[in-house]
Amino acid sequence: MFTGDGVKEATAWNTLEELVASMTLAEKAGQMTQAERVDLLKGDVMKYALGSVLSGGGSTPAQNTPEGWVAMVNSFMNESLKTRLGIPVVYGLDAVHGHAIVLNATVVPHNIGLGAIAAGDPQKGAEAAYTAGRITAEEMLATGVPWNFAPVLGVAEDIRWGRTYECYSENVDIVTLMGAGFIKGFQDNGAAACMKHFLGEGQTIDGRNQGNALLDRAGIDRLLPPYRAAIDAGAMSLMPSFSSVNGIKMHESKELLTNVLKDEMGFEGFVISDWGAVMQLSGGSYKAQIANAINAGVDMVMATNGRNNWVTFIRHLQAAVNEGTIPMERVDDAVLRILRFKQSIGMFDSPQIKKAGAVGTDANRAAARAMVSESLVLLRNENNAIAKLSECKRILVAGQGANDIGMQCGGWTITWQGKLGRITKGTTVLEGIQAAVKDKAAITYAGNGKEKGNFDAVIAVIGEGPYAEGDGDRLNNINIRQMDKDMLKEVYAHDCPVIVIMLSGRPMTIGDEYKKWDAFVAAWLPGTEGDGIADVLFGDRDFSGRTPYTWRKTINGEVIYPFGHGLTK
Repeated sequence: MFTGDGVKEATAWNTLEELVASMTLAEKAGQMTQAERVDLLKGDVMKYALGSVLSGGGSTPAQNTPEGWVAMVNSFMNESLKTRLGIPVVYGLDAVHGHAIVLNATVVPHNIGLGAIAAGDPQKGAEAAYTAGRITAEEMLATGVPWNFAPVLGVAEDIRWGRTYECYSENVDIVTLMGAGFIKGFQDNGAAACMKHFLGEGQTIDGRNQGNALLDRAGIDRLLPPYRAAIDAGAMSLMPSFSSVNGIKMHESKELLTNVLKDEMGFEGFVISDWGAVMQLSGGSYKAQIANAINAGVDMVMATNGRNNWVTFIRHLQAAVNEGTIPMERVDDAVLRILRFKQSIGMFDSPQIKKAGAVGTDANRAAARAMVSESLVLLRNENNAIAKLSECKRILVAGQGANDIGMQCGGWTITWQGKLGRITKGTTVLEGIQAAVKDKAAITYAGNGKEKGNFDAVIAVIGEGPYAEGDGDRLNNINIRQMDKDMLKEVYAHDCPVIVIMLSGRPMTIGDEYKKWDAFVAAWLPGTEGDGIADVLFGDRDFSGRTPYTWRKTINGEVIYPFGHGLTK
C-alpha cells in the first residue's frame, strides 16, 4: 500500500488498478505527459501532476555535475510527492553510449563499435553490452536519473543514415544479442531501459532519417527479434520511430503499436513518443494528432518545443476524452502501463534520491578502455606493418582526429550533435600512443601532416566530424574529409609505412585510397578512452573485432570488406 506524501490526504491503494480508479481525468492526463526541463516553471510538476520530465540532448542543469543533477531531479521529485496522490515523477534522457551528457562521465564506444566486438566473438559482445549497460546505469543513478532512452534496436541497412552508429549492426542476430545484453546490464543495476525506435527505421528509402520503409509482414517479422529479446530481458518502455512504414507514421500505427507489439508480442510496458513526434502526425490539428497517437497505442507523450505544447496537450487530451474521441478505457490502460513501469523500478518504494555519486571512475574508464581495444577491426596489414610499429624509433602521428576527444566520441556527447575539441575528460589517441611508447620512441604530432624529418612510420587518424540523427544523413557518399585527404598527401611523401586509423560512425566510401595504406584500422567512435587503441597497436592485445557492416568502395558499389571481416594481425 502507498499513501503518498501530498499536501492533501492521498487515496490509499493496494493495487495499481485501484490507484488508477482513484485518479481524476486531470491526474491521468498529467501522468501521460512528459515535459522538457527547460519548459517547466517552478511548481508545474505539482500543479499538473506530471508523470515525467526529460532532458533533450545537451539540456543540463547549470552545474553539470552529479551534485547539480541530483539537486535538479530531487526538486522535481519533491514537487511530485506533494500532489494529491504523491505519484513519483520519473526523469529520463538519452544516454546512448554512457552518461555522455554529463561532464567528465565515462563515454563508452558507440553501439557500432560494440557490434564489432560481437561480430568477432558473440560471447565477448554480450559481455561488452552488459558492461556498457552497467556503466551507464551506475553513472546515471549517480546523477539521480533512472530512465534511459536506449538502446537502439534498429537494424541499419543503409549506411547513409545518420543514426547508423547508434545501431549495433546490419545483422539482426547481433542486434538481438547486444540489445538484450545492454538491457540486462542496465536493469540489473537498478535503472530502466527503453527500446527504440520501433520499427523499420533502418530500412527507410535512401537511408533517410524519419523516412518511409516499405515492409510486408515478412519484412516486419524479420525485424522483431531484437524487441522480443528486449522484452524478455525486462524492458518496460518503448519509443516508436519518427519514420513511417508503408506511408503510415509509426506514432499512429495501431497495427504495429497495439496489434503487433502489445497484443501479439505481449508487451506490458508503456510506449513513450519521441521528441515532438505527435505534431508530425495526420489529422490537421494538434488535438486530432493527439487522438491519433493515443488511440494507436502511445501511452505517454513527449510534449516538447515549449511550455505551451505540453500544457495544451493536457487540455486537448482531456477534451478528447470528454468528447469520446479517446475512450477512457484507452487512457486507463495507458496510465496503468506507466504506473506499472514506475513500480517495476521501485519508484513507489524509494522515490527520493539520497545523494550524488561519482561518474568517470577509474574502474569504469578501465572497462571502457578494454571495450575500445576489443572493438578495433584490422582491415588491412601489409608487410606486417602493425607488428613493426613497436620497433620504430621515430613515429609521426597526424590528423585532427588523433588529438580530439570530441571527434572520437561523436554525437550525443555533452551536446546533441556532439562537438569537436576537448569537450570532456578523456584520453586522445595521441595521448594513448605517447603513454604506450614512453621512452621507446620519439612521437611527433602534426595535425595537418606537414612535418619535416625522417620517420620510421606514420599513424594517420582520419574520419568524420560529430553529428546526430538527420544532420548525419548522406545521400550520395560518405567521403573522406578534404582536410584528411590533404593530410594524407603530406604523409605519403615520407616514404615510410602509413597506418591509418579511421574514426567514423559507419564504413566510409574510400574508393581505392586504402591501397596506399600499409595498415587500416576501423576504430569506429571509441569514446573517451583513446588509449584502448594504443593498447592494441603497441601492447599485448590482439585485434579481435570484425566489421558489423559490409564495407564498400562507394555507396552500393564493390564490396571491399564483407560483413564479419577482420584480421588478427
